[in-house]
Amino acid sequence: MPELTIPHKSDLGNLLLDLDGIVFGGQLVPLADSPHVQALVREIGAGTPVRIDKRDDHLGLYGWAADGVRARIEADGGAIRFGWRFRDWPGVLLTAEYHAVWEQPDGALVDITPAITEDSESLFAPDDTEPPPGDRYHVQHMSPDRFHDIVNRIASLKPGQRAYEERRAAKAGQSLHDWIGLKSFPDILIDAIPAFISACDDFTAKRTGLPELIELRPSNFNAAEEGEWHLDWETELAREKIFDWDIARERRMADIEEGMDAMGLTDTRLSDLSFPET
Repeated sequence: MPELTIPHKSDLGNLLLDLDGIVFGGQLVPLADSPHVQALVREIGAGTPVRIDKRDDHLGLYGWAADGVRARIEADGGAIRFGWRFRDWPGVLLTAEYHAVWEQPDGALVDITPAITEDSESLFAPDDTEPPPGDRYHVQHMSPDRFHDIVNRIASLKPGQRAYEERRAAKAGQSLHDWIGLKSFPDILIDAIPAFISACDDFTAKRTGLPELIELRPSNFNAAEEGEWHLDWETELAREKIFDWDIARERRMADIEEGMDAMGLTDTRLSDLSFPET
């Protein structure tokens, strides 16, 4: 089976960055002391999250952070540190991606891998274990308090309507209050967020099959007659598959956005919740 070379990873990584920028666009770098970050760090078993500089580096490889860091070490020394990089969809979902950063010879940690977030820093929690592939998540969404809305809805029912709804609630084994709440004020995100996580995990799992989709130059290829062989030809099928796999993520992301809109919730991804200026 062909192996993904650094040029392959660079080409595919650029595509992954573009697509992830659509799916996760506007997500932010959370604060280290956020209760949600602390909860996810405890669940993962990682070290204390720290703010580290993020630096543009031509050796950084999106999707294959460790390869980029090792290339930087080969050029300038230092060491590789493994751990988790965090991004935040405020009020919806906190995500930790298994990551690698460069430890400079002076001991400072630097994130040289391109990121979706636009902050000048990354939030990184060290972890020297080798976890199974895939991101880790902490759902932040909490259903809005609809108590008064439900009470008002029940009060607006005519006697016949109330008797009908009471019978339906009893048949479902629920109180009238809970029945009206589920019927009139459903929380769409309760199902939409796990569906989005599942689509993201499925996308990550399928990426392990990318080497099988690389089409290497045929042994009988005649450059003199057919011209220069292009890297794009080797990664064409892999790129097509990545586009196909991404459809489910985009659909599930749209479901969350539509659910938030239907519930009157504000999508705060574009609000200023990133690190304060220092």
